[in-house]
Amino acid sequence: MRSPHRDAGITFVELLVVVASLVIVIGAVDLTWIIGGRMYLSSESYVHVQQQARNAFQNAVRELRQAGGTITTGASQCTFQMALGYNLPAPCPASAVCFGAADQGGVAQAGWSIRYRLVGTRLTRDILNQSGAPQLGTRILAHDVTLLSFTYVGAPTKMITMQLQVQESSSQLPGGAMKAAPASLVSIVKLRNP
Repeated sequence: MRSPHRDAGITFVELLVVVASLVIVIGAVDLTWIIGGRMYLSSESYVHVQQQARNAFQNAVRELRQAGGTITTGASQCTFQMALGYNLPAPCPASAVCFGAADQGGVAQAGWSIRYRLVGTRLTRDILNQSGAPQLGTRILAHDVTLLSFTYVGAPTKMITMQLQVQESSSQLPGGAMKAAPASLVSIVKLRNP
């Protein structure tokens, strides 16, 4: 004969099975949440790094196309001037193109220069006066830059090659870092000005 009280409750073994099942389900949900969060972080980092590299590259290449006058390249930097106009008043030469750069207010300054350089892990754009001293208007074009190089080939080809690599580092990313691309971004810019 069965006891009427036994049919009304659950046994200890049944309780253990329910608790174990619940732990497995919660663990699977938690693991899915963690994997999803890391995938989201990886995707966001990859998009951020690519966007940063692309924006910096587009800004630099746009200005480099207009480079002329004095152009120098060195370790992780390029200094150049842009054509300001033809036959401008002194200090520009008469009957010739005047080279320089615009100041922070957009006013053309003869003899001034623009400099792209790597400062730590930042690609910066500086405005330099005739003496080479930085002026107001320095901008950061990209963060997390791991490689920046410029090569200038003068006449007759007049080209500047720019190489850029951006990488975001975080312990949350797979491998600890996310690069913009497997290889560096490279652009060969044909100069428009003499």
